[in-house]
Amino acid sequence: MNELQVSYEGRRYNFQPGHTVRIGRSFDNDVVVSDPTVSRQHAQVGWGPDGWVFEGQGRAGTFLGGSTVTRLLVREAVELSLASPQGPVLRLEPVAEPTRAATAVLDPGLAPAGPVTPAQGIPAGAPKRAPPPVQSPAAAPPWGPEAQGGAAPPWSPGAQGPAAPPWRPEAPGPAAPPWGPGARGGAVPPGGLPGVPGAAPRDELASAFQILVPIKSWLKDPSWRQGLRLLVIPYALLPLVFIAVFASSGNLTTPGWAYSLYVAPLWAIVFWLLIRPPGSFGKQEALLTLGIIIWVMIWMSLVTININRHLNPKSFGAALAVGFNEEITKALPILVAALLLLKLRSVKLDVRMWMFLGTIAGLTFGVREASEYTTVSIERIAAAALSHSANEAVVGALSFAYRVFVDGFQHAIWAGVAAFFIGIAVNYPRRRVPLIIFGISIAAVLHAVNDWYLSNFTSPWPWILLQAFSLFLFLGYTMSASSIERNVRRTPLFRGESMIMDKFTETGDMPKA
Repeated sequence: MNELQVSYEGRRYNFQPGHTVRIGRSFDNDVVVSDPTVSRQHAQVGWGPDGWVFEGQGRAGTFLGGSTVTRLLVREAVELSLASPQGPVLRLEPVAEPTRAATAVLDPGLAPAGPVTPAQGIPAGAPKRAPPPVQSPAAAPPWGPEAQGGAAPPWSPGAQGPAAPPWRPEAPGPAAPPWGPGARGGAVPPGGLPGVPGAAPRDELASAFQILVPIKSWLKDPSWRQGLRLLVIPYALLPLVFIAVFASSGNLTTPGWAYSLYVAPLWAIVFWLLIRPPGSFGKQEALLTLGIIIWVMIWMSLVTININRHLNPKSFGAALAVGFNEEITKALPILVAALLLLKLRSVKLDVRMWMFLGTIAGLTFGVREASEYTTVSIERIAAAALSHSANEAVVGALSFAYRVFVDGFQHAIWAGVAAFFIGIAVNYPRRRVPLIIFGISIAAVLHAVNDWYLSNFTSPWPWILLQAFSLFLFLGYTMSASSIERNVRRTPLFRGESMIMDKFTETGDMPKA
């Protein structure tokens, strides 16, 4: 049988077949690798039918010739790099001549140990590090009190020879022990600090810093590729970038654009988690999203804004016209995309996907609108500063925050409800037109009541209740979208099939001719 010889940083360990060799940063491993980039339980080498087999266990990875390895049959000497291609090198070598098992050959102090009980975790008969020598009478110096010779060392006043140890000032030779402050070999004993063999204070401090602040390990950690961490970085730094880049801008719409675009992706993530469309967001959905955004931006500039300029939402009729104008702007790209996808590719998306894409249309509308309204809020803050009106300044700041953080969300939930009905209408065409009108009308009426109330009243509480009701509808459809679609699919009112045929289809029986 072949023993396994493991070498790391000048240390050599020998293990016999049957022993599982644990390797890692933790001190309870058989081979301890103190580099902070190495995993606590990095790998193990076990004996199998074909010989020694290396298996990676930690997240940091192991490399052979620059390539990652997770399992390797060790038939000959091999050098593995831990944690990275430039990481600590571990040498594994099967040896034909059995030597000692589970022993690190470090210095002459390593000696075979006697039998060890299994409770100690080491096989009986396995060698171990020899304990520090215990003084016995035979090992005592000849000048000790118990010695048979003289009771004083040879440099004592009554002894023949020098009257001081060789490092005392009176003695010939160096005036201090070789590890003293004046010694040429360094200011610490050769064995290092007490309890820290071979380590100088500076080395100890550097080692402790590497353990407590493992920057190299962080830089090589694959967790950086996780989406949440990647998202946190720009969201922490972008506000600072906005200040640095746009501080000299004289365009008052700039803060509205910047912070609305900053917030909109966060709302999109929330909507995706709430709606939970089936499947993944692939290339097809990405192209639909891009087309919807472009449509909304162009339609707003050419149509929506020009119509709204001729409407005053102080009257409910005009507010209703504004509501339909803006909700149609958001609903049209959803309807066109759904019909084109059905006609050109014969593809029907789940209604929850159309609902999510509707929220994207709403967020786009809200970002564009917020960029305009924030100009009014900033001007209000500036006027309040000139007139020293703290109350007006607070209202202006809150108005800016509302437009940036809530405007897109508000438009998104109305558009999401309308898009849900558009998805139902496209997938189940018998009541297509009534379903589309019904969905857009719900969103338009809520929108109209919102604008009409804000144009005529100052108390915020009814307005907050209206927003709560809009949110209730949206969340209700996110929770029951699948069950509503299932009921629509089974109901002849939408499919045009008889209840009898549905029953036979579900049971698998067909009526006899």
